[in-house]
Amino acid sequence: MITRILFRAFTRFTVLALAGLIAIASVAVCQTSAPAGQIPQYAEAVPVLDPDTVLLNPHLGLYAMGGANFVPPVDPWFNKTIDIAYIRDDWFKLNPEEGVYKFDDYFGPLFDAWVKRAGKRLAFRFMSESMHSNTKYVSPKWIFDKGVPGVKHVGIYTPEQIDPVFWDNRYLNIQCDFIKRLGKYLDGRPGLEFIDIGCIGEWGEMHLMRWTPQQLEETGFSETKYAQAYRRVIDAFAAAFPHTRVFLNIGGHDHLSIDDYAAIHGVGFRQDGLMPDGASYNCGEWLYKPYSRRGTVCNFEFYDGYDGMVKKGWDLGKTIDKAIAAPISYLNTNLGDLTMAPQIVKNELQRIAKKIGYRFVVTKVKYRPQFHLDGKLPSRIFAESTWRNDGIAPCYESFATEWTLVDATDNIVASEVVFPEVPTTQWWQGEEETVRTVLRVPADTRPGEYRLKVSLILPETGQHILLGVAGKDTKQRYEMCTLKGIATSDESGAVYDEGFEAAVAQPWSTFAGLTASVDRTASHTGKASMLLTGTIGAGWNYTSFRVPKELVPGAKYKLSGWLMVEKLQGIAVAPYLKMGVNDAGGHWLSNYSTGPYDLTKMGTWQRLECSFDANASGATGDICIEKGQFDGHATLTLRVDDVKLELLEAP
Repeated sequence: MITRILFRAFTRFTVLALAGLIAIASVAVCQTSAPAGQIPQYAEAVPVLDPDTVLLNPHLGLYAMGGANFVPPVDPWFNKTIDIAYIRDDWFKLNPEEGVYKFDDYFGPLFDAWVKRAGKRLAFRFMSESMHSNTKYVSPKWIFDKGVPGVKHVGIYTPEQIDPVFWDNRYLNIQCDFIKRLGKYLDGRPGLEFIDIGCIGEWGEMHLMRWTPQQLEETGFSETKYAQAYRRVIDAFAAAFPHTRVFLNIGGHDHLSIDDYAAIHGVGFRQDGLMPDGASYNCGEWLYKPYSRRGTVCNFEFYDGYDGMVKKGWDLGKTIDKAIAAPISYLNTNLGDLTMAPQIVKNELQRIAKKIGYRFVVTKVKYRPQFHLDGKLPSRIFAESTWRNDGIAPCYESFATEWTLVDATDNIVASEVVFPEVPTTQWWQGEEETVRTVLRVPADTRPGEYRLKVSLILPETGQHILLGVAGKDTKQRYEMCTLKGIATSDESGAVYDEGFEAAVAQPWSTFAGLTASVDRTASHTGKASMLLTGTIGAGWNYTSFRVPKELVPGAKYKLSGWLMVEKLQGIAVAPYLKMGVNDAGGHWLSNYSTGPYDLTKMGTWQRLECSFDANASGATGDICIEKGQFDGHATLTLRVDDVKLELLEAP
């Protein structure tokens, strides 16, 4: 009979035509911790989703606009919906004189009030030009005294303002030094959520609405100089805030090169023109959607407050719909005093707060409802969970799942942190992803009922991420299912144990050009070994054997065997043992290999072994003696003895 087995080494698939089945003695001992030798059946748990809770998670959310004296309101609705305070202010307040920085005086009270006492987050923008400022110098006066050129504008609350020429190198030198010092003070500070680039344009946004054509011409403006100035401050912010979200207030199509430069340097997009027909420049469609999947975080602000929207006849619900249709992670709730907001404002802001950014849910968990305990060897619990992003934007952080097995009193029996095969940064909106985990249960675990819980965490900090499912405990873990530990007298042991001593049971397969036989002139133990001789051409392996017993998915195995190479000519690569794992349909899944035979000690018996966790979809296994490379002819004389596959830990 001709056997066709699918193998792959590293990333290549090769179908090997195996011929000449040789009658080699095979003795199999099959013992698992499952009763009657059967693999326990799976059950499926379907968690209850919780679409009505606002998840105040990191790297997303609604934020409220306020000034430097803005204090956290005592308002249940506000505190359950919004947890970021956003403050825009003038540059001169932080740096009123050359070499003088008021960082402690300015930020200290804000972080004390919002972060330490209220447990919320802060975001900032510091502007070099703002028509709403009531001062003549939004940028500090001393920079003009140092030679930075300025132009005169009329402010809303003051008859004269002096604004800097943003593309002048003298301005950029001073501004970039300020950014560096600000980053040194603020970057990575607990509670700091993001910072805007605010040092070019009106309000720090990408336009020069008060600049006359004459002023632009007299100051040497050009689109190239403007873009170069932006690139320089983007570089400065990226360098000064490596641990903090930075946003660029984007412009239209004509400034795409600036937007793109920001994106490739990790800077997000922000647009403050959200209206019922969409955001200014239609940026939600042509800019946000493609760049969001490239890792660019997107941010909106309403064009007007709620009263202004009512006067214009704008529908707040339609405006929120446009925000939901765009992949945004942040929204400025600049609709007025939110503690006094009408119910329609509360309802609409809560509606988007339940969707903004990423929102992860577990839709089902596949598991075995029983695991077996023999009191001697550890047991294992395998779970396959399906996750979905029900938010409106991608996630921009690589989270891990943390699985916990707890007893009736909520004591942890076993836990495991697992990074998803597909990272959470690629869990796109509305799509499902699978996460598989194996928990190792200690051997001394008592039989009884246990509960399996899951958390989503940032392992570097231990921060837990809230999920959109029910069943959260006080430690922000979510209960998925109940399992039962069953006492058993069965033990893990040898699944396959071949010494080539007994009568024929099931033959090994050899590649064309080789012959195999039971040979009694040499052995590692006993009186016989399997002898391979001949010449092989292109191919991955010399011989293989399909283990009669199905593999237990997620179980831990050890493969071992003794090899003696007496002759090897044509190639310099040493042979080794390998287990190829296939799914139920016979499709190759993964390889697990021992180390190679030491060719400097040819003619000696050498033990080769490896331990591995069987693939979660694994069903069958093939033990192989690998050639080590595909090409090249190899002439060999090789013996193998005492090949063993042991089940070390199983459900």
